[in-house]
Amino acid sequence: MLERTRRGEVIDPADITALVGAWTTGAASDAQMAAWCATAGIRGASYEVEKALAEGLLAGGDRLELASLGPTTDIRSTGGVGDSALIFAASAVAAALGVIVASTGARGLSFTGGILDALEAIPGMRVDVTLEEYVLQARNFGIVIAEPGDRLVPGERRLADLRESTATAEGDTLVAVSAAVRAVSGGSTTVVVEAPGGSGGLLADIEHAAVAAALITRLGADWHRRVHAEATLRAVPLAGVAGPGLEIVAGASVLLGEGDPHLVDRVAALAGRAAEESGVLDAGGADAARATIADGRALATAERWVEAQGGDPAALSEPDLILTCLLKREVVAPHAGSVDHVDAAGIGTAVRWLGGGRLDPDQVLDHAVGVQMLVGPGESVEAGQTLAIVHASDDWLAGRAEELLGDAWVITSA
Repeated sequence: MLERTRRGEVIDPADITALVGAWTTGAASDAQMAAWCATAGIRGASYEVEKALAEGLLAGGDRLELASLGPTTDIRSTGGVGDSALIFAASAVAAALGVIVASTGARGLSFTGGILDALEAIPGMRVDVTLEEYVLQARNFGIVIAEPGDRLVPGERRLADLRESTATAEGDTLVAVSAAVRAVSGGSTTVVVEAPGGSGGLLADIEHAAVAAALITRLGADWHRRVHAEATLRAVPLAGVAGPGLEIVAGASVLLGEGDPHLVDRVAALAGRAAEESGVLDAGGADAARATIADGRALATAERWVEAQGGDPAALSEPDLILTCLLKREVVAPHAGSVDHVDAAGIGTAVRWLGGGRLDPDQVLDHAVGVQMLVGPGESVEAGQTLAIVHASDDWLAGRAEELLGDAWVITSA
């Protein structure tokens, strides 16, 4: 089958389901699965093959159905730099609107962060829970984002680690199937997905993001999920930050009414859409979402959510409880001019080296490190002006991040 995939020949979907089943039980090796992923990423795959991959992953674990709890939604991203700020804030706002938010979340992959890693930046916050705890929290508190043990699509988590270690994290098929099977297994009846394309997303550009969004929507429908997946351009880190703790602080700032304007717009759009798709609202979701921020309901919801998962709710209004790094370095402009573009993937890579992302699947993260962008595309700068601030816990790693960030800002001479 690997040889047929490499030659671009038609593959029997049953062979894909069999490969996934053999791999998850140990009959097929990681090398065989990685080879298929790499080849499929280059050659592409038919929808029947993509669906067979999803079926194989879903068959390896349990699958929840939460419709009996009421209107449920899963707000997630296919992977982008700064995404956790959006997912954290939009989930709290959607729950404040009356939607039960239940999501299995994801860990960081390649140069992008993951909401589960970001939530762990909040002191005491638990994301590894049992399946029973996951369902009970959704029912009793109206919001849960966690990784409920190894009973839901355990093969997807193994596949994520394999993609990480073999540089196959990107590509429309694998990105979309991963997002779809997590959403389907988590049990929410509606799913709202941000699909970032560009240098700050796992998807190469807006066209690839649109393909992935369409695939997630189609896969979700096959498992009776109502999906709204939106392709967006991600040319810079969302809200100008990258790193687990910085992204939670940026998301909390939205709930406090002080957030980055673009992030506020995206939060209102996703949360409002979740309320509309789930039937809580007929229309006007974005305006209703903004109202929950203005009157404090969204912040109160987030505080209850954090406390329910063992976290310190005070951290949402006291950033110093999250941003504990004492070492800060400035990245400065080498000359005057105008910023032509910023390499968001380069910023995400620097965060990995700082310890805020994984260079190894088993790496323990430093949740307080990250990069705060101060100057973006189209802005004029003077020589020596600060472009970004590096938050680090180690002097050598700070220096390494500075080296990586040296080429992230492309500045045309004045």
